[in-house]
Amino acid sequence: MIRPLLIPRPLDGALQTQRRAQERGLQAVVDPLFSVESVAWSGPAAQDFDALLLTSANAVARGGGRLDVYKSLPVLAVGEATARAAEKAGFSIEKIGASSGQALLDSLAEDRYRRILWLAGEQHSRLDAGQRVLHIIPVYRSRAVPLGEKAVACLQGEAVILLHSARAAKHLVEELDRLGIKRGGHHVVVFSAKVAEAAGPGWRGLHVAAHPDDDTLLSLASGLCRDE
Repeated sequence: MIRPLLIPRPLDGALQTQRRAQERGLQAVVDPLFSVESVAWSGPAAQDFDALLLTSANAVARGGGRLDVYKSLPVLAVGEATARAAEKAGFSIEKIGASSGQALLDSLAEDRYRRILWLAGEQHSRLDAGQRVLHIIPVYRSRAVPLGEKAVACLQGEAVILLHSARAAKHLVEELDRLGIKRGGHHVVVFSAKVAEAAGPGWRGLHVAAHPDDDTLLSLASGLCRDE
């Protein structure tokens, strides 16, 4: 049996994941559960900080011209995709964290980056900066949208679903319940234990990637899509 792979993350990231999935020979279906849009924002002076924290490529893609003010700051980026987007936009990457903003902050030397500016989404995780000053400016929002026609059609048979965030998992469950779509025929492959908790019980299979990155997620999904 060949199961389709449903990718419901926001479009920019979903298209990157789709490309990687297709390179693996998977039947990837993109139908975002969120629409990412810019918000009006202004920030403090760049000289008030000694590092810029970016946890999503959306901050670069949706931040607008105001981002130029902060290109003098070294970037602490979560994930290779975020780092690539920032570097392409003209930022200098100082450090890349593989898993989360919290893990990246925890990995920093105590005597460095005492004042950090975080350009984030309106809905963001709570980070413990310890003795550092962490100033948060939302520059984009992810707006939840109903489950689309392509996703509904994909879920009429058995499917494998990639979930990159707890918010996406929660919204997907709400949409499935609203539409009366049963979870029991589908596998979900998730980024972390936190996402698995948000997805909840009742799936045919709930699989947590060993590392929170697309390659690991897709390696796990590949076997499920091919019924290996």
